[in-house]
Amino acid sequence: MLRGQVVRRFAVAAGILGPLLLVAYFATPAFVGWPYAGADPDQLVAYANGHTLLFYAGGWLQVTGAAASILFFLWIVHRSRARGTLAGVVTSTAAAVLLAVVCVEAALLEAVPMAAAAGDRATVATAFALSNGVFARIFGLAPAPLLLGGIGAVLLPGGLLPRFLAWSAIGLSAAFVLSGIAAVFGPVGLIVSIVLSVLQAFWTAGAAITTLVRRPGRPR
Repeated sequence: MLRGQVVRRFAVAAGILGPLLLVAYFATPAFVGWPYAGADPDQLVAYANGHTLLFYAGGWLQVTGAAASILFFLWIVHRSRARGTLAGVVTSTAAAVLLAVVCVEAALLEAVPMAAAAGDRATVATAFALSNGVFARIFGLAPAPLLLGGIGAVLLPGGLLPRFLAWSAIGLSAAFVLSGIAAVFGPVGLIVSIVLSVLQAFWTAGAAITTLVRRPGRPR
């Protein structure tokens, strides 16, 4: 029992910390004069050389925040005894896909200051373009809808968390699918995908806080 409580608290802490780091990652560019995708390579090199730590911090916030959030999602699957169900398999697969996408994007983001320091303008421009917009579109097409849809299906029977959290996760999943398709054709879909990513972070934190204050339900 004691071990279960420790694991539960660790999972809840991860579910709260992860979204906080991700929100910081999404919000920071608005306050630091972040260049736009497609900016002149010379401007990108100058910015990267002057803000090296910012790029490394961004990669850390993204990967650590995503990994912590995924730990919480996997704990939900485990606590719900859904690992062997279709919903559990979908959630676990989506978690692996999401973390892979995030790690690749973070690697490209951190490649920018490294290339800038070496004076490699072409790599700076390419890595920056790929890490600013491309992966946000991929995120909405597969990882996010699968993860939210899977966890929503895991929670749908009730017991662990209120059903409205399950339905809201499924709703976010559907919205991600639509925004991911729209992002292929224009910038509006990309903006919506970013907004939905922030909402997903709030959903995760809300689910973690609900877990903290709610008496543990009986697993199925």
